[in-house]
Amino acid sequence: MSTSVLASLNAGLGDATSVAEAVRAGATSAAAVVSSARALAESEAGRELNAFISADWDAAAKAAAALDARRAAGEKLGPLAGIPFSVKDVIAVAGFPITVGSKAFADTVATATAPAVQRFLDADAILIGKTNCPEFAFGMTCDSPLTGRTTNPRFPQATPGGSSGGEAASLAAGISGLGIGTDFGGSLRWPAQCVGIVALRPGIGAIAAEGQVPGLGGNFGSNGVIPALTPGMQGSFQTVGPLARSVRDLRAAYAVMTGASVEVAAPTETPLRIVWSDGGALGPVRREVTAVMQRLADSLAEAGHSVTQDARMFSECLPAYNTLRAMDPMEDHAAAITGREELISPVNVETIRSSFTASPAELAQARTVAHAARAGAQAQLAAVDFAILPVAGGPACDVEGRLEIDGRTIQGWEVMGACRAVTLTGCPVVSLPVGLSTEGWPLSVQIVAAPGGELRALAFAELLESLTAAP
Repeated sequence: MSTSVLASLNAGLGDATSVAEAVRAGATSAAAVVSSARALAESEAGRELNAFISADWDAAAKAAAALDARRAAGEKLGPLAGIPFSVKDVIAVAGFPITVGSKAFADTVATATAPAVQRFLDADAILIGKTNCPEFAFGMTCDSPLTGRTTNPRFPQATPGGSSGGEAASLAAGISGLGIGTDFGGSLRWPAQCVGIVALRPGIGAIAAEGQVPGLGGNFGSNGVIPALTPGMQGSFQTVGPLARSVRDLRAAYAVMTGASVEVAAPTETPLRIVWSDGGALGPVRREVTAVMQRLADSLAEAGHSVTQDARMFSECLPAYNTLRAMDPMEDHAAAITGREELISPVNVETIRSSFTASPAELAQARTVAHAARAGAQAQLAAVDFAILPVAGGPACDVEGRLEIDGRTIQGWEVMGACRAVTLTGCPVVSLPVGLSTEGWPLSVQIVAAPGGELRALAFAELLESLTAAP
């Protein structure tokens, strides 16, 4: 069988599932696994990566030693035994800093742990630290005014993406075995493409959202708990989810986060009903991205599946998302920055303040339009098994957020139109590398399933892996 694009990109690193199997069997020790990860993180290349805002390797070593002692005593270990994992800085972990990438919260230490993180710990994964992100996770690159820029370990000229860029970089560098990030407008899917790994944005409500900041029960430690004033758009649509180097790792992580069974067979319906688009209705798309999507569609059709192209797929979702995103009042963020405005990036202060300028009628209309667009997209998904479209119109952008599309340069949020559109559906989506750009950088597909279809989307991702041979 040909080597998939994903396997080719992650060759030599192995996956977390293999690590856990080896630790449980005694073929390797958790101490050795953590020591290896630490050596990578503390190497010159690891330090230059700037993926972590904080790490506690001594605590990780103690946790690994305790795990090995439990195994030696005959105790059955958890499904993530010995896997080093890291957590995005906007998610609370007791005893670790939670700065949200901002100078305004530089000295904060959380006093509570997000449920998703606790699930990993209960499954015997080993926490190694917190990772970098842009301030308040407002960014599609990974530049923090507090801790600086995270680099891409595989493609130095490119960004590792944002806002879960520190997580993606640590996974691609082989330091973390699993990562926990968040996704509002693509903050898991886009970084996964930028470095060549996989990510799962679960459907809304599939994984406990508590423990994020600001709001959503996030804990700002010494600066106090800023309660969620309103779920708002971000509180409603932002999800916690895993990043990994293999699809089976995503499945294992999702199972731990939710308690779901991982014993789900690949879809066997003949034919599967698949709708696809090259994303051209959601923004500029390179010709090579269109070609990758066409090849994937042809391969699925040749395998006996029912494949239909819909060039306008989710096209109503993007303007609805963008309009509501701009005017939905960011009450939790406003509460967080009050009295600290001088320490916040001016552009982010303006973003937060401008979210309060719409009239009640304008806001109500934007919400009505967004609800209708979401309902329409979900109706389309109900008629098929999966929808597939690119993560973006091209590969990773440069470190300043610029992406060249066949002679045209786009920048900023325009790059992430396809991700933003899919977010509004509220549905589960997997980001999977399926091709390479002319630069040799990953091109990823979004695999979208109907609500509740996380495990089916993951199983379908493995089917797509078998159809994507590395060039």
